[in-house]
Amino acid sequence: MTNLEKPYGETEFDPVRAFLGCLMACSAERARELLAGMRPSDADPGVRGVVFDLAVRVTGAGVSPDPQVLVAEARRRGLLATRDQAHGLAMWVFETYQRAPWPEAGWVLRTHVLETAYRRAVAEHAQRLAQAAETAATEQLPALLEPSDELVDLGQRLATDLARWQRDIGPDVIEHRRAA
Repeated sequence: MTNLEKPYGETEFDPVRAFLGCLMACSAERARELLAGMRPSDADPGVRGVVFDLAVRVTGAGVSPDPQVLVAEARRRGLLATRDQAHGLAMWVFETYQRAPWPEAGWVLRTHVLETAYRRAVAEHAQRLAQAAETAATEQLPALLEPSDELVDLGQRLATDLARWQRDIGPDVIEHRRAA
């Protein structure tokens, strides 16, 4: 019997990696649409953030962010100083591409990336607030309750993407598409 909690075993869905894989399968124009309004900080730090930044840079130059282009750009920018770094990044990029969903999933994955980034930012804000609650002067606490401009911006961008889904994907749209 399939375990519905974890139908693929211990594998966890990684929205940033799925989105990056999706971008690698897109044309430069489609990737540009999907990346519009996104920030490098929306990706996790580490390899995801590096590859996200590479994708933004090559797409901004009008080049499709396919795996070979991303690895070549990493090399050109001096990010692959050792053979192990080059091999590790290349393997990560190509495995991400191999597991990539279709480019049509881009908007859904983009929304998941924004949601993940928003949750991470809220958790970081809460952690800073909890630490400050223990050590900060009482007069400073009200100012610490206010979210940062970055957190507010991220929340607004997520709300915009979620509203797009509410507006664009409704039962009437699906019925219309079936009739066509």
